[in-house]
Amino acid sequence: MTKAQELELRRSEVRQRLNEISGLEGDDFTDEVRAEAEKLTTEFRDIEVRWRVATVTEADEVEKRKAEAAASPDRETRERLELRSKASLGRYLKAALRGGLVQGAEAELMDAAGIEDGIPLELWDTTTPEERAVTDAPGTVGVNLDRIRPHVFAPSILPRLGVEMPRVMSGTYASATIASATAADAVAKSADAPATAATFTVTTATPKRVSARLELTLEDIAAVGQANFESALRENLSMALSAELDDQGLNGDGTNDDLRGLFLRLTDPSDPTDVATFDAFAGAHAGGIDGLWASTLKDVGIVVNPDTMKLAARTFQSATNYKGEMSAAAYAMERTGGFWTNNRMPATASTIAQAILYRMGRSGMRTAVCPHWGRIGVDDVYSGSGKGERYFTLHVLLGDVIVVQPGAYSQVAFKVA
Repeated sequence: MTKAQELELRRSEVRQRLNEISGLEGDDFTDEVRAEAEKLTTEFRDIEVRWRVATVTEADEVEKRKAEAAASPDRETRERLELRSKASLGRYLKAALRGGLVQGAEAELMDAAGIEDGIPLELWDTTTPEERAVTDAPGTVGVNLDRIRPHVFAPSILPRLGVEMPRVMSGTYASATIASATAADAVAKSADAPATAATFTVTTATPKRVSARLELTLEDIAAVGQANFESALRENLSMALSAELDDQGLNGDGTNDDLRGLFLRLTDPSDPTDVATFDAFAGAHAGGIDGLWASTLKDVGIVVNPDTMKLAARTFQSATNYKGEMSAAAYAMERTGGFWTNNRMPATASTIAQAILYRMGRSGMRTAVCPHWGRIGVDDVYSGSGKGERYFTLHVLLGDVIVVQPGAYSQVAFKVA
């Protein structure tokens, strides 16, 4: 029995006795009964306070234990994480050079990921531990390689805009959203309930290839397998693919094998005619509140290009509505769900800068998705042999960005000059 339950039982007993005393009259309400009533009343107040504290505290403990249980990986997940930590990108590349198959942890990770060739993308789900290596050659100094945390599918913009990147199996990926729900209404006695068919919007995405080339010299290849070089390899590949993915996921126009990016899925706004003021920046966030996907300013985030951020950072309230020394950028970053910039946002065109507004008030709901097919393919490892070089051409299969919940996004524009 918990402390809260013990207190609840005693509280019930005291209340019952006080109810009995309240029914006593005349000679039955003696001095002893009066003293008992006063004592029980004091005890009841004390128990009430202690019971409330115990209830809250123990509820927090229960939630904490539930969260810890949910966060604790099961046996299969622990084994998968252990495989990731043992697998080496360098050994995958060496196997590609030999034209052979990987063995050991690398082969087991491929089996667990369900791929027959290539490199499992989940290899990047594990951070590389800090390694320090000292070069022994004369005339050199110790080289301390700081911890590198590469992650191919964690670009700087898309995850913050709620774009999930699930691994999908072979075949075309499809996502369905209920476009119009069934109707509900209060009806008269014996009247028919309203019958309205729900409609679905289905969007598909087929694999498209994003590629990067990793060039290594024979001297580099000799170093493959060293812990610090493993980190450098992962970082190099991660940066190359992430940069392209970020740009494609935002700006891809769907032509010439490009992805259909997030901007292409949104509706272009009308161009503003005046340079953005403090009120215009504040109004952009406030205008995102819809009561469904965003109920407060904290539910609305906007990502802008650098020109817009620069303007917002130097834009203050005018003398007629002055309320303090706070720029539009500072106000937005403090009071809203986010206001940030990235150099992959579209450049300003004819003084108009485009931005994306994200309503994030419905936690746990998928709003957009960019599927990937779970592997990195490797080819072209034999070119450049005359120069003692090896070119690893690496390919990732991705799908178009699909906006699952259009109400969560809007495209907005600012005039910056």
